Formats: sequence, structure tokens, C-alpha cells
Amino acid sequence: MSYSKKLIDFIDRSPSAYHTVENVKRELTAAGFTEISEGDVKAFSSGGSHFVVRNGTSVIAFRGKNKGGFMIASSHSDSPTFKVKGDKEGSGYLKLDVERYGGTINYTWLDRPLSVAGRAIVKEKGGISSRLVNIDKDYAVIPSVAIHMNRTVNESCSFNLAVDLLPIVSAEGSLLSDVAENIGVGESDIISHDLFLYNRDEGRILGAEGELLLCPRLDDLACVYACLEGFLAEDTPDGDTVPVLALFHNEEVG
Repeated sequence: MSYSKKLIDFIDRSPSAYHTVENVKRELTAAGFTEISEGDVKAFSSGGSHFVVRNGTSVIAFRGKNKGGFMIASSHSDSPTFKVKGDKEGSGYLKLDVERYGGTINYTWLDRPLSVAGRAIVKEKGGISSRLVNIDKDYAVIPSVAIHMNRTVNESCSFNLAVDLLPIVSAEGSLLSDVAENIGVGESDIISHDLFLYNRDEGRILGAEGELLLCPRLDDLACVYACLEGFLAEDTPDGDTVPVLALFHNEEVG
């Protein structure tokens, strides 16, 4: 499989920052890394191959002992999108109530197959647990309007987020019930959620010689994947520096 196809596969499996970190964890574990807590000072100082996860959306991996410094590759696990606050009825349709997350190019979200992914916190066995959410189907759309309803559309693209960019889901139902069904719990068991829209268009290799790449979430999952691949391939036989992979969250919102 070519590098581009591997990148596309990684992005397809990473619809949210939570899924991105989960996929990175899987790759690190397969390569022999072990997960430790941030307070495990002994593991930090004794060498070996370890990684630390914070809030399910950030991960730092390292190996070896520090003798001469650090060699760091860094990126961010989140992408420009829309954060889902909930749902609401409007004009006979169920719509998602959203807010911008990061530097979105708004018009690129119109007339695309969209869905929702992220994390839900649920009641479980007298406590709480975290569940990854991915409504893995063409679930919603932000429709554009006919040109006679917006005569200046080819001259400028300005949108009212609260009116023009609310994804339509269906004529009935609720987001919470769909999330509950997706993760196999009762609707009343969901305590809170952190959910985001994602574009379900598949990544493609195109161009006369296959030299172009078209894919959602390239900002910044292309860098995440490149950093991960470089980190796992790096060989430091003399052990003078500590290779570090640092994938942070919230870059898109400062």
C-alpha cells in the first residue's frame, strides 16, 4: 500500500481528535510502547518506550534516556470543524445546533455527507466511563439554497452560522437517542458529550499521474501521520537524544 493510501486510511479512521489519539495509541502499542501516567516519574527516568495520554485527545510518546537532549516532532490532533451543542426543531426538520471550532472555510461544508463523532460520558456500573462515538453513516447535510434565493452567491460567500450552517438530520428523532444507539446504552445513561461534525467524503488520489491528494481533515492529520511514521522509524543507536512524539489538542481554538 502506498504512503498516500496509508495516510487516507488513517484519516478515514480518525473522524475526531479522540479517534485520532486512539489510532495513534494502537500504533504505538503495536510497536512495543506502554502507556504510563503523567505521575510515573520512575518510568520517565528509567528509559524504555512509553506514552502518556491526556483527556483522550493529546498524546506524548518517547523512548530512551535523556543524555544529550530531545528530538521532538509535534502536531495537533484536532481539525477545523463545527462543535455540536445539541439539536433543535426548526421548519419541520430536526437540526443540529453547532458552533464553529477553529478556522473553518464555511462554504466547503455545504452539500457534503456529514456525520457526528467524538466522545460521550456515560453512567456504568455505579460509576462513569468514556465511550467513543462515531455515527458511521451519512447522517446530516448543510444544504445550499437555489441561486434565485441568493443572487450574489457567486460574488461573495457570507453565512449566518445560526441560520445558514445548521446541519439537517431528519424529520424526527433526536441526536441523543442516535448517540445512545451508537454506543449501546440507554439515552438516560448519557451524562455529557463532546461531539463534532465531520465530512464523510472519502479521501482520493487524483491527477494525471496520481500526484494529487484530496482528503478531509488534512489540517492537521497529514502532519500527525507524518510525525507518527517518522517517530516510529527513527533509529538512535547511540542513545544521545530522546525521540519525542507530541500530539496536542485545542490548537484550532488557541
